[in-house]
Amino acid sequence: MKEKFTRFYKNLCHNLGKNNDALYGVLTIAASKGILRPTFTMMDKKQDKKSRKYTAFREGLTGLVAFGAYIATHKGVDKLVKPFCKKANIVGKECDVEKTMSLIAVSLTALFVIPFVCNKITSPLLKFAESKHHRQPAVKPPYSPNFSGKNPVYKTDYISVNRNVFADYGMRIGG
Repeated sequence: MKEKFTRFYKNLCHNLGKNNDALYGVLTIAASKGILRPTFTMMDKKQDKKSRKYTAFREGLTGLVAFGAYIATHKGVDKLVKPFCKKANIVGKECDVEKTMSLIAVSLTALFVIPFVCNKITSPLLKFAESKHHRQPAVKPPYSPNFSGKNPVYKTDYISVNRNVFADYGMRIGG
């Protein structure tokens, strides 16, 4: 049993060491943040519910955008490596150049692309969600005002209690 685990562990470390692309690390981080941060945000009952929903939405959206942006920039780097190496007369070093360019692309994506895209997407999506939310029928108030508008008519299960319903109505006597 111990030998199987040791062999598995050595193979795992060897394969991870051979394929140490920056993309794998950032994709793992983006997926973890996109799932765990919104979950923990919604579990925080000390914050206002609306604030929690916005924060969880924003964190989930950031994780989703980050995941896609990292993959897109990595694919772009793959296509740029060979022409770059030919221009710079670096033949045989494509693997090293690709890893370096991938790291630079991941860093620039995290610094500029992800915040820019999230800021552009968040506002329209929230407006759409709020407009969908406000389409629900309005809830009737628990009371209805009387004709004078001064004192409401309170409704209970058994009786309706009117207070000063006729205060401003009727004949004036004297004066």
